[in-house]
Amino acid sequence: MTKFFIFFFIFNFLILANSFAKNSYYEKALKFFNEKDFNEAKFYFEKNVVFNPKDELSYFYLSKIASINKDRFYEKLYLESVLVLNPKNENALYRKIIINIDEGDFEKAKESDLIFLKVCKELCYKKEEISKAFQADKK
Repeated sequence: MTKFFIFFFIFNFLILANSFAKNSYYEKALKFFNEKDFNEAKFYFEKNVVFNPKDELSYFYLSKIASINKDRFYEKLYLESVLVLNPKNENALYRKIIINIDEGDFEKAKESDLIFLKVCKELCYKKEEISKAFQADKK
């Protein structure tokens, strides 16, 4: 009987410790990101993703860090992860459209734009900016 209680106590402790670790990794990552220490922020966002693979915000911040580091491959990879987890994420859709336009992939940009137009609530003001980007790259 005492073995059961010990096992139960240890099991609950590990669950609580794991939950605390998840939150603290994200909080540390956000702190470093805001301080513009992107290497440390990336490290902690990646740790957070290991413990919480469905955290779309961590993936989005990782895409921002990749963008800052001019790593287009990882920026796109992380944006795709965000959109797999939440296909209606306006920020990720917007960034994906801009990347596709920059790369000249207007077909993919238009696909994402159609979704963006349907789901936008906070970033609707960016519609005109996207239209201008389409026009500028066509010239």
